Amino acid sequence: MTDWWSELENELLSCVEEIGLATPAEVGRRLGFSETSAASLLAILVREGKVRMCLVQAAGRTPHESKAGSTERA
Repeated sequence: MTDWWSELENELLSCVEEIGLATPAEVGRRLGFSETSAASLLAILVREGKVRMCLVQAAGRTPHESKAGSTERA
């Protein structure tokens, strides 16, 4: 990769290692990116096997909110 990507990758990896478990929004806040930009950059690292994303949430719903009539899984 190019030098700018290597530098950015190192910043992202250092941030994630420092924080531990974090959302893309938190990583973005710490590095001065939007949540969307951070998620896109982190997705590249996921594809390369350098980080893992463990959670995902449907837009507009809280973590324990379910659709009417559906059954939540534990």
